[in-house]
Amino acid sequence: MEDIKEIKPEEVNEEIKETEIEPESEKKNSDKALMVAIAAIIIAIVIIFGFRFFQAEEAPKTIEDLHSLNLRGKLNPEEGYIYGGYSFVYANGLWYTQVQTISGTSIFNIPLHYGPKAVEDIPIIGDFNADIFNANKEIFVTFDPLGQNLNYVALAVGEFDQSIIKAFNKFPVAACDKNQTKACSTRPIITCNSTSKAVLYLQQEPEPKVIFKDNCMIVQGIGPDIVRSTNRLLLRLYGIME
Repeated sequence: MEDIKEIKPEEVNEEIKETEIEPESEKKNSDKALMVAIAAIIIAIVIIFGFRFFQAEEAPKTIEDLHSLNLRGKLNPEEGYIYGGYSFVYANGLWYTQVQTISGTSIFNIPLHYGPKAVEDIPIIGDFNADIFNANKEIFVTFDPLGQNLNYVALAVGEFDQSIIKAFNKFPVAACDKNQTKACSTRPIITCNSTSKAVLYLQQEPEPKVIFKDNCMIVQGIGPDIVRSTNRLLLRLYGIME
């Protein structure tokens, strides 16, 4: 029979301590790995959101910023394009291009609901009478007050008036083609044949078109098309389109 080795109490205690140390060491290694993983996740989040932040900071803030990007070919076609040497950019639901005043002393952005590519299908009939246009400081803006969709007519008039004032230094005079409403009772009654002065006549006709006839510039269309025809006229007056 083998002799039983006597185990001293202090040896037992030492073995217990060694047994307790090993799990604690493993726990520390596990905690360290977890902390490294958390740190890596935090760094990744900071990089991603930091990149997005700087991207947002570099995003264009003004129409001029968009024109600069457009001229460098940095915009998608739905955001901007070059047409006839002019930069057209889309912002806040409108197309903008830069034109000079008639005096050539300043450049400004004109807003349009439709860019040139969206109005290429609208024909222009007749020849523009530049002599009458240039000779008149005022331009009568007339329409049928009994027509339908007058909100689109008003929108077209607003865009025409804004451009004609800024670019050509002319004064639009609100008129009607008949005196059958209270609003028109105090306005000039104007048609193409009733005056020799320059006239813009907005006619609600099914086919969108622009007609130059002596002293008269006629834009035709119904609903959004009358706005398109007016934008087509303006682009012709600016020399951007023929």
